[in-house]
Amino acid sequence: LRCDANVSVHPKGSSTFGTRCEIKNLNSIRYIMQAIDYEIQRQIEILESGREISQDTLLFDVALGKTKVMRNKEDASDYRYFPEPDLLPVEISQDKIDLIKSSLPELPDQKKLRYIKELGINEYDAEVITSDKAIADYFEELVK
Repeated sequence: LRCDANVSVHPKGSSTFGTRCEIKNLNSIRYIMQAIDYEIQRQIEILESGREISQDTLLFDVALGKTKVMRNKEDASDYRYFPEPDLLPVEISQDKIDLIKSSLPELPDQKKLRYIKELGINEYDAEVITSDKAIADYFEELVK
């Protein structure tokens, strides 16, 4: 897994988008969450101090738990967005999406909700049971 995250904040109730910063090359779900949480707080602090957010490309320093500027983007054209003429559009029918969804295993959050609704288990216990696949599988065998 490797992905980029774009983060911008704006005042509550405002429909105007804030200045976007792009965090590059995040390589785990945990780091994605940490980087986004940090970047949201960083941008809020900048705005609350009366300063402006600059449109930057950032990296996430996992050792420090904070983002660092890699390079500044003056405007959107610096991102060099352009259509790729050799790539055809990917069209996926709703039937295909439904087929794929039906073949996926039940995810832990879905299982947790099912335990709460169908088995009457409290939220904490359902969370503990579903936090580990082996425990959840064992529990499934017990309740059959």
